[in-house]
Amino acid sequence: MSACGGKSDDQPQIPYAPVNLSINITNQQYAALRVDNGAVTFPVKGPAGDGGVKGVIVVRQSAGTFLAFERNCPYRPYDACALVSLDRNSRQFLADSCCNSQFDLRGQSIGGPAARPLRQYATSLQGSLLNITN
Repeated sequence: MSACGGKSDDQPQIPYAPVNLSINITNQQYAALRVDNGAVTFPVKGPAGDGGVKGVIVVRQSAGTFLAFERNCPYRPYDACALVSLDRNSRQFLADSCCNSQFDLRGQSIGGPAARPLRQYATSLQGSLLNITN
């Protein structure tokens, strides 16, 4: 696989993969989801369920609002390194270290070659149980 390069209007879509996660946001391992703009990542397969193509990142917007995104970067999604994570330094945006695309915490492209937003998944909060599906 080649590394991320220049912009192209003909970028492939992220492939489909099932997402069916269910997490108790009061668990200590999800403590980051107790504060606004906190984020937690989930692997493709794990104890919480199925997690998309390259995993899922969940961001808390407010006490009752959570957004969930595919971690597969929409710019050249078939590249092995096309993986989005929370920026380690600022923790204020999501970034792909492969192609240097950046996304705000609502999944919109704010820099780099990615023109498309992150793929967003549906979330529903019932008590302390957060469900994420596609």
